[in-house]
Amino acid sequence: MLTNEQTGDALKKLAGTLRDGEKGFSESAEKVDAANLKTMFGELSAQRAQLASELEPLTRQYGETPREGGSVGAALHRGWLNVREAITGSDDYAVVAEAERGEDVAKGNYEDVLKEELPADVRSVIEAQYAKVKASHDKVRDLKHSMEAAKEAAKH
Repeated sequence: MLTNEQTGDALKKLAGTLRDGEKGFSESAEKVDAANLKTMFGELSAQRAQLASELEPLTRQYGETPREGGSVGAALHRGWLNVREAITGSDDYAVVAEAERGEDVAKGNYEDVLKEELPADVRSVIEAQYAKVKASHDKVRDLKHSMEAAKEAAKH
């Protein structure tokens, strides 16, 4: 079983991941042209904000102060995204592909935490959130693949 401090650290990590996703999806909604993508990214940003808010009381309960912003790694990722965008410009496909990369990280962070022996109250919350994060990941991944297929079909 994780100590209270380790549990608090794990919750803090996931809350940071969720805040990263909230910001990333919000930025993605601003960058895309297609109305359906703007709506989807806006909804996913709101979902991540809500999930992060769910973790904050638990994080405090286990002795940690929730992060206000995202993680350092995500800040670096966003910085790289901004540099790449300045060089290449971004179309909707590029934004969706970046969102999928962010979702891969989020899903992986949840899977890492779920490998630990968590207190039952924490595990139930994390498992429920993981199901939502995984569903979002799969939705973005499937969208990226369908956009790739459409691009390929347009070439022929």
